Amino acid sequence: MCLPMQSLPCLLLFPDAPPASCARTSVCGLQSESQKLFNIAKELLHTEEAYVKRLNLLDQVFCTKLTEAGINQEVITGIFSNISSIYCFHHQFLLPELQMRITQEWNTNPRIGDILQKLAPFMKMYGEYVKNFDRAMDLVNTWTQRSTQFKSVVQNIQKQDVCGNLTLQHHMLEPVQRIPRYELLLKDYLKKLPNDALDRKDTEKALDLISTAANHSNAAIRKMEKMHKLLEVYERLDGEEDIVNPANELIKEGHIKKMSAKNGTAQDRYLYLFNNMLLYCVPKLRLMGQKLSVRERIDITGLEVQENVKLNLPFTFTITGKQRSLELQARTAEEKEDWIQVITATIEKHKQNSETFNKAFNSSLSRDEEHTPDSPVKSPLILVDSDGGVHERVSGHTCRDKEKETCKGCNDSFHFTKRKHHCKNCGAAICGKCSKVAESKNTRMCRPCYEALLGPEGPPDGTTEPDAFIFGEVLEKGKSWTKTWAAITKSEPLVLYLHTNSQDTRAARMIPLPGYEVSTSLSPSEKSEGKHVFKLSHSQHSLLFSAQDSELMAKWVELLSLATKGEVSDTSDNPTEPQKNQ
Repeated sequence: MCLPMQSLPCLLLFPDAPPASCARTSVCGLQSESQKLFNIAKELLHTEEAYVKRLNLLDQVFCTKLTEAGINQEVITGIFSNISSIYCFHHQFLLPELQMRITQEWNTNPRIGDILQKLAPFMKMYGEYVKNFDRAMDLVNTWTQRSTQFKSVVQNIQKQDVCGNLTLQHHMLEPVQRIPRYELLLKDYLKKLPNDALDRKDTEKALDLISTAANHSNAAIRKMEKMHKLLEVYERLDGEEDIVNPANELIKEGHIKKMSAKNGTAQDRYLYLFNNMLLYCVPKLRLMGQKLSVRERIDITGLEVQENVKLNLPFTFTITGKQRSLELQARTAEEKEDWIQVITATIEKHKQNSETFNKAFNSSLSRDEEHTPDSPVKSPLILVDSDGGVHERVSGHTCRDKEKETCKGCNDSFHFTKRKHHCKNCGAAICGKCSKVAESKNTRMCRPCYEALLGPEGPPDGTTEPDAFIFGEVLEKGKSWTKTWAAITKSEPLVLYLHTNSQDTRAARMIPLPGYEVSTSLSPSEKSEGKHVFKLSHSQHSLLFSAQDSELMAKWVELLSLATKGEVSDTSDNPTEPQKNQ
């Protein structure tokens, strides 16, 4: 029986022609590479959408609910740092641009490097969040333990579906993890990007900027992983021991047998070895879970470990501390050797840290004794961290100044109506008459320090911050014109800070500038508002500001124009500031 013609293989009918699939190999290869690039772009967009939801949870839910509950504003700022600015940037700028490019423009403009390169300088804002991360963790743990209201608000939010059964601390780690995520996606994108692609140069620049920020984030992630481990131990111990502290480091844990001194029987026990203590635990009699109870907390200071050689009791060793001595038995020779080595190394490292601390402390005492009675001797605070690093901090007040009862400036004695203050720079005891206040920082200093830092006359009306490119009064248009103090600082050059008055140490609002446009070209209705008006706007809204003169307006427009493009001014001198008259 003959087969129908159309069912015969193409190769038999046309022996000299290659299969159709082979003819399209090069085309398919190109399509495959472009599809891979598109898949990476889609992954970037999808993860960005999920990330913005997490930022919304932190800023609009946790932060807002704690504020409404009356939790101290300084505590909330200490925990959430500049999360509002980070959320604003991603929600209003980066995410909309990615959505537009990947969902609507990709067929005509298949690129992401140009967007990330333009906005990558803004990632500098993450530095403040990462730098504050350890302190934020401490505040969450402290307030959870000490404030029932704080704990109640946080737990109620954590029960909601939007939290996904994760704690506040887990969500706080999201911004720290996001920068390394960008780095990985961009590296993958570059691998698949042709060498002659238009997007390569922008992508390489963006990756360079983001990699720098990722180095700081990776260090914070490692610290957070340590904190999560401490939380797990804390929960397993049913909250019996206060071990959730950044200074604590879990070195080793595991099951062990404890030999009874009375009858020589072996009892199941569990050890947690930290950098500064050993927790000797016993299992709790419970039907569910594997909870432990701390039988003894033994300090590493003074701890000794010794190998036992007993034929009838193999794999045993003894630890002797200030609180208790224990004869322990491992399951194997290797396990015994590992415990002995790790405990010995921990003891040795603790000794080295203690010696470093003592040397630093004795050195500081020697320096104190060399000072004359009239010279201010600052009281040192020396800290040894978990990695053995020694940090010396100098307190704002001096030891002898606390005991001095006369003003450094006028030598008059302090009394009920002549209050004693301390210079925030040198710590000297001063009265109100002999001190001056830098209003922009709300900081009181003695006159010599004030003049040394800010000049004999001080800044014009005390309004210039030393680290600010520009700081001064403008009028902001809302329902009516209101006086606002605005600043662009050297430490955060891509953010506009708005204060309600010149003495506020914290800004009432922060506006991330990349993505905005600044202009003096106004509509007829905007021109009628007044003189020296300039506009800051993007697709969703605009803000009108009025400067006191044309020179000041030009300075604001210059700095804002740079910041909106992600660039930083190279101006070394602060501009002349406006007077405080209305």
